[in-house]
Amino acid sequence: MSLVVADANEKAAVSLCEQLEHLGIEAISASDLKLAQSICAHAEPQMVVCCSYDWAEQLAGAHRRIPIVLARPEAPDAQLLTQALRSGLADVWTLPMTDELVRQRVNDTFERYASAATQAERRLSQYVADLQRDQRAGRYIQMGMLPPNPMAIDRYRIQHRIVPSLMLSGDFVDYFRITDRHFVVYVADVSGHGASSAFVTVLLKNFSRRLRREYRPTMLSRPGEILEWINRELLEQNIDKHVAMILAVVDVQADRAAVVNAGHFPPVIRVRGSGAQFVEQKGKPLGLFDAVDYEPEVLDLGSGESLVIFSDGVLEAYPDESLAQKETRLLEAARAAGSIDGVWNALGLDAEVDVPDDMTCLILRLES
Repeated sequence: MSLVVADANEKAAVSLCEQLEHLGIEAISASDLKLAQSICAHAEPQMVVCCSYDWAEQLAGAHRRIPIVLARPEAPDAQLLTQALRSGLADVWTLPMTDELVRQRVNDTFERYASAATQAERRLSQYVADLQRDQRAGRYIQMGMLPPNPMAIDRYRIQHRIVPSLMLSGDFVDYFRITDRHFVVYVADVSGHGASSAFVTVLLKNFSRRLRREYRPTMLSRPGEILEWINRELLEQNIDKHVAMILAVVDVQADRAAVVNAGHFPPVIRVRGSGAQFVEQKGKPLGLFDAVDYEPEVLDLGSGESLVIFSDGVLEAYPDESLAQKETRLLEAARAAGSIDGVWNALGLDAEVDVPDDMTCLILRLES
């Protein structure tokens, strides 16, 4: 074991160190507070004995895991003992002490701290287990909110994949009929990660259900009105989150998709034959601004064409590439849009990849 004796009186510090060494306890002296703090920060001694209450109090506040003992030549009164307890000191010694008493007090302090550390570790392990169980339950619920995968709506086939960076995801997709002739499809990327972002996806799923019941006919040709509605809802909730989203309303009779973009990057990719290109659009993220406007890009789709949407987490899987290289990679992968597996393989993401953000891909394909 290793101890530090912190005392401005170098002679007294050396004397106590010699007594500890005689007991087989390795000890070093620190003649000023700055040196004692440095030793605690870098060497992590098993105990510090201070002869100054101010030093002991500062060290106890900065190094909670190290027992800090106050050693004084005068016996402590009740007030000092109370202050020491409140400051987090491990013990108060009255010097000088016999070798037997020093050994006993040192061992008692170590045993108390070891027991406390064991209990803390046990509580932490239980807390982590409870948290993981809750997150697994949350993940199960979140997966249950997602639409069938794949899903066919008339001649359209829709499939998706979400790979969360944590157990819960801030990415979300949904697609559903809104009339006999129209269906809605969207990809949403909630700011942040984890449980707080996942909570917003619950709001989005609730909005999907409301949209089916409360949509206005004008929204079918002007889907920007849907985004404006979501934007108002998020602002009214007054949550510290915003959402990037690509949303399309598809007319299955005219084979026409009206696409709007609320600050989502990368934009939707249109795949025709062997070619793929981004559909560049502008728009503010949802939940940040009162005044928003979203102009739709109307795409007439032909048999075999696909629309592919990635979340920006896919870009972060390639930290060493430039943005231009990443965009080229997405376009090349989108050409394999016959299946999600094909796209993932083309991206080199068929194996597990540690990424700092959720990764999502959605493919909407008009079958021949």
